[in-house]
Amino acid sequence: MKAQRAHVGELLTEPDFRILLFSQFIAQAADGFAQATFANLLVLEPLSAGTPMRILYLFGLTLLPYSLFSPFLGVFVDRWARRSVMQWSNIARGILLVTLPLWRGVLPGDTALYASMLLLLSLGRLFLTTKGALLPTLLHEHHLIRGNSISSGGGMIAALVGGAIGLFASNGLGDTPSFLLAGTFYFGAARVVKNLSGPFSHPHARAENFGAAVTRITAELTEGIVAIWNAVRARVALIGIFLVRTIGMFVFIAAILVIKDEYPGHPGEFARLSTSALALGAAGVGAFVGAVTAPLAGRRFDKGGLILLGFSVSGLGIVALGGVENFWALMVLTFLGGYGGFVTKVAVDAQVQEALPDELRGRAFALYDILFNLASVAAGILMVLTDSFPLRPTLIVAGCVSLVLAVGLGFAMAHAGIELRATAASAQEA
Repeated sequence: MKAQRAHVGELLTEPDFRILLFSQFIAQAADGFAQATFANLLVLEPLSAGTPMRILYLFGLTLLPYSLFSPFLGVFVDRWARRSVMQWSNIARGILLVTLPLWRGVLPGDTALYASMLLLLSLGRLFLTTKGALLPTLLHEHHLIRGNSISSGGGMIAALVGGAIGLFASNGLGDTPSFLLAGTFYFGAARVVKNLSGPFSHPHARAENFGAAVTRITAELTEGIVAIWNAVRARVALIGIFLVRTIGMFVFIAAILVIKDEYPGHPGEFARLSTSALALGAAGVGAFVGAVTAPLAGRRFDKGGLILLGFSVSGLGIVALGGVENFWALMVLTFLGGYGGFVTKVAVDAQVQEALPDELRGRAFALYDILFNLASVAAGILMVLTDSFPLRPTLIVAGCVSLVLAVGLGFAMAHAGIELRATAASAQEA
């Protein structure tokens, strides 16, 4: 543990890395804040029947279009100075949210909210893609895994904490002040990232024609998907993250419905939203515990074992607590979901990086991002299909299914040659 703290301290001595992390964490906290406000307006406030369908609309109308063009954002990252891309993507998000209350009524219904959410996601992915491209410039190669872990883990926790605060704020202050606050956070992130020591332009100054770049990326992405599918260890890991994300989002939606059932009063009542915020915060605490303990678990389990550990913790938590009508049971359930999801994600990240050559990794993580989004849509579809069944028994069945899938995934990983128990070398790396 001391050695781990020493490694982290060594990374944080790099000023540009500290600036990058600070701006990233502010921006992702603003992401969580803004998305919680959108979720409150589009899902939690409408107390009429049909909440699962509203959630499916939210996921479908934002995540599906976003998934189609998110792989092409790298074109812009490679054409422009990276400090400017990160700065202006934050400024654009700030302007979007600050002005949203002024033009929201121009478009019919909730169109402005859905469109703004889609733009927010796209600009956020542009920021994070640029951050990922910039990290190797700031860190030595042997620090990349640990640097990515700090960045990804800290960013996830910042987004969850921002989401919890956003739920409180949207209830206590209203949506307009909440959008203004979130926009201010984005402006702050833009101001921080401006302090990076250089523009960090892409080394190839001459960029190809945009149309040619889109055609090339489409062909390369298709070729990459075929190659990744043929790499059985990467394929099994990606299937695993899709399954655990689908189950995790299903439970997240179920938690929203439980909260609506147990706090069915007026939208202005504080209890319902405070419980939503606490549940989101519990998931964030679980992710933090996962970030701290994953290296320790890595001394006993290899990547395949960590994937199964996260899967099993989530599944057992659903089976044990899904039917318990108690506030603390809900908090522990979301905590275990945050823990299991983070441990699985870290292990899948490492497995995909290890299983594929460098020239395929970028496309693999573009596919990873698409699968993450499709899993949310799949969870929304499952919730709509099961909407007529009692919620608590449905949760327990979902937990049992997840445990069965974990067993099947374990056999598939063993067949693919993915190690489950740590070897002496992997334990030393952890």
